[in-house]
Amino acid sequence: SLYGLAERVVATESLVFLAEQFEFLQPHLDAVMPAAKKPFLQQFYSQTVSTASELRKPVYWIVAAKAIDYEQMLLLMANVKWDVKEIMSQHNVYVDALLKEFEEFNRRLNDVSKRVRIPLPVSNILWEHCIRLANRTLVEGYANVKKCSNEGRALMQLDFQQFLMKLEKLTDIRPIPDKEFVETYIKAYYLTENDMESWIKEHREYSTKQLTNLVNICLGTYINKKARQKLLATIDDIDRPKR
Repeated sequence: SLYGLAERVVATESLVFLAEQFEFLQPHLDAVMPAAKKPFLQQFYSQTVSTASELRKPVYWIVAAKAIDYEQMLLLMANVKWDVKEIMSQHNVYVDALLKEFEEFNRRLNDVSKRVRIPLPVSNILWEHCIRLANRTLVEGYANVKKCSNEGRALMQLDFQQFLMKLEKLTDIRPIPDKEFVETYIKAYYLTENDMESWIKEHREYSTKQLTNLVNICLGTYINKKARQKLLATIDDIDRPKR
């Protein structure tokens, strides 16, 4: 039942529909409301009516979080050998496993839509949530890598391109959410020591662990201990305000 999706749609979209009716009624209510009560009416519209559609994201997020087995993907990625010595022409099995999860999600979505019509904004939010979570899981998987060669980094790019190519056939959402989040992280593997410092300061969207992995795995074999400590200190400075 996709974690009560039909019931979630009925509840949330009913609320969104009610909010839309209140929008239509606003001029009439404004005209009949005593002047002393008008601030309360304005507050009702700004704080309640206008936020109804925003409820969609948290209500449908739990469906997206449970519909795809992101943990299984991390386990599969952990089994990949990334310190390969030659350029690979075949992508890894975790990509196929992830795509199969999305195909199954699509099928279940169609099944639910036979019971309750799923409006396009809802479908788009569900797909967007799932894709964002998948792409963030990919970056987390790459940040768990202990050894990686240049050919291994090329393999990451091959895997991600294969995922995007097949995913675009399943959904009409464009652009693919958080696509740059993954691509930027993979490309960071090729940075030099000097470029890495400024890159770390510019890309605060990545976790401390993800940034630390770039320094240790990508530059670890090319820079001395003092330079590495300096970059790790930069990451620590960025992380400190979050604590």
